[in-house]
Amino acid sequence: MSNDNNSDKEKENTITKGMKDIVSGFKNGFKNFQKSLEDQSKKSVEDWDKSKEKVNNFFSKMGENWNKQVAKWSKDVEDVQEQNKEQWEAKKQKIKDDIDKWQNQTREDWKDGVKSWNRGMIKGAFTLLIIVIPIIIVLVLVIYVINQALNLMPG
Repeated sequence: MSNDNNSDKEKENTITKGMKDIVSGFKNGFKNFQKSLEDQSKKSVEDWDKSKEKVNNFFSKMGENWNKQVAKWSKDVEDVQEQNKEQWEAKKQKIKDDIDKWQNQTREDWKDGVKSWNRGMIKGAFTLLIIVIPIIIVLVLVIYVINQALNLMPG
């Protein structure tokens, strides 16, 4: 009888130890998962800050260029007013071309900035999915195995 009692205690200790190991594995896995999510979030915030900085630089650069161009045009207009009509028309056309060129360059700079920002966001989301999906699959498999093991136990 004491052998049966010891055998039952050993089985209980083995099961208890096994459950503790499984719970410990879950805790460690969750900590690793949490750390990887935190690292990914930090990286996404850094990418966001870089993109934000690019957009801010774009607008400040655009403002400076605009102010310089306006000052240049003002000076050109004053000089042209002193010249004859033909020269005035030529300068007016040059200013119009400069504006068109500046607008086109601004559009291109804006498109490049938006594309860069979008790529960073998509890359961050895709990387998060690559990390999360395998972890979820492993968790589901572990829960399934535990459930099957608990269903096999009598009582």
